[in-house]
Amino acid sequence: MIIVSNTTPLSELAKIDRLDLLHSLFTKILIPPTVYAELTTGSHPATIAVPATTWIETRTVQQVGRIEQLLQTPGLDRGECAAIALAEELKANRLLMDERAGRKLAQMLALPTIGTIGILLLAKEEGIVSKITPLLDNLINQGTWISPNFYQQILQMAGEE
Repeated sequence: MIIVSNTTPLSELAKIDRLDLLHSLFTKILIPPTVYAELTTGSHPATIAVPATTWIETRTVQQVGRIEQLLQTPGLDRGECAAIALAEELKANRLLMDERAGRKLAQMLALPTIGTIGILLLAKEEGIVSKITPLLDNLINQGTWISPNFYQQILQMAGEE
C-alpha cells in the first residue's frame, strides 16, 4: 500500500505523541522533501519525532513541473502541491491531508484522501485504539480547533457519544 502525506496530519499526530497510529495503520509513509523540511523546521514536536522514525521516508517528486502547475490552485502551498504531485506520480492508495483546498483538489484528481480525524476513526475501527475522545481532547488542548458540532459528529461516528 502506498501512502503519501502532507505536513499537517504528521504534525498533528506528533503534537499528541501518536505518530505510531500511522505506522500501525499503514506501515510506511512517503513524504516529499518539501514536507520533510516543513516538519523538521521550527520547534514543534514533529521536528524531533519525524526524523526519529524509520518508516517515514522522503521521496522526490520526479515531475517537478507538476508541482508548479498545482501551485496555480488558490489556497495551496508548496508542501500540499508536492504531496499531491507525489501521490499522483506513485498512484498512492491514500493521501493524508487536512487542508480543505488540498483535499478538494485531490478528490477532483481521484486521489483517496484521509485527514487526521479520519486516521483517528480508522485507528478505532481497526482496534488500534479503544477510544478517540481522549485523542480529540488532547488535540484540542494542543491548539487544534475542532468545532463543537464536528466534535459531536466525530464522537457519533466513533460510537462514543
